[in-house]
Amino acid sequence: MDGTMIQIFNSAINHNERTELSLSAVKIQEQNICELTARPYIMFEHSSYPLGALKAEYNGKVWICDLC
Repeated sequence: MDGTMIQIFNSAINHNERTELSLSAVKIQEQNICELTARPYIMFEHSSYPLGALKAEYNGKVWICDLC
């Protein structure tokens, strides 16, 4: 897997259960560099998560979105 996928999980409930979304399947609202971690991040929306934008941070291999 490369940086074209977003892994979504909730570490407060079950870190091993992950959903994967393609970057092409989401609507990116914002992208920037985190001032604290110096990692790129995106704010994105997807119809499976209707309550608003989610944040995913790039770890050098994949985009990671922790829902907790």
